[in-house]
Amino acid sequence: MNRVSIKEQILNLILLLLVQLPLVHRITLFDKSFGFFYVGFLLLLPRTWNRSYLMVIGFFSGLLVDVFTNTPGIHASASVFIMFIRNFWLNIVNDDFQELTNLNTETLKKTGFIYFTLPLIFIHHLLIFFIENGGFHLFWMVLSKVFFSTIFSGVIIFVINLAIAPNKRRA
Repeated sequence: MNRVSIKEQILNLILLLLVQLPLVHRITLFDKSFGFFYVGFLLLLPRTWNRSYLMVIGFFSGLLVDVFTNTPGIHASASVFIMFIRNFWLNIVNDDFQELTNLNTETLKKTGFIYFTLPLIFIHHLLIFFIENGGFHLFWMVLSKVFFSTIFSGVIIFVINLAIAPNKRRA
């Protein structure tokens, strides 16, 4: 397995946020679906990194999104929570949890990738939209936004990962 450097991950985050914030942040589908694909970066950080570092990375990436979207701390809190439960969830959905270092569609396989990412994206979006809504009033409307945004973000993350993940057949 090839190791991923911290410098390379920081560069990936910067590039992802440069695309996410000015361009994709404004894309909505039917006023119900929002694409937050920076979550994919967080979920696919190397598994061997310390949870504290992952939570700090989640905080700062969420904070950057918060600054540019004028949502004070919503993305940061959701990202920190996702980074807190990420390895626990990976352990539940994947039997060879200890053998994995890099997380992508090749190492997790396509179905494992979906089982790993979609529930965490759902929780991330659930936190964002319910905090943004200020509670549980308009529950069904918010839940539909969460559902459709999860699907939209999941598809974007899956396609990006397929495009950039190393593939043994290409080599």
